Amino acid sequence: MLAYYYAQLQKKQEEVRRLTACQTTLQGKQSEFQSNEQKCLEPELSARTWHGTLATAFQDIREAGIHTPFLEIVGTQFADVFTAIADKINSLNAEIVSIEQTIARLEAEARAEAEEAKRICLLK
Repeated sequence: MLAYYYAQLQKKQEEVRRLTACQTTLQGKQSEFQSNEQKCLEPELSARTWHGTLATAFQDIREAGIHTPFLEIVGTQFADVFTAIADKINSLNAEIVSIEQTIARLEAEARAEAEEAKRICLLK
């Protein structure tokens, strides 16, 4: 019985370790992603490069179709992922505490049974 709980404990601890590593990697990717924001608006349009209604339409598409979704990813979507990871880590940590309590209880019961068996043997 204890072996099962020790295996569960190890599994949950490994899941927390993997999620924490994933979170760290994802934070790096978020920073990398953010550093490329200006590329959404390149090349800069001016009267010397390109102007007129087509240039205005292109700029509108770039703003609404590329830059706005980019900001959504950098802000809300990354935040949602970080929140989900943190929630899962918290949940796993709660499970770990519960498993550790179960292990402690089972070990205490096993010690009590061993002491009782030893006491009975001494009485015989």
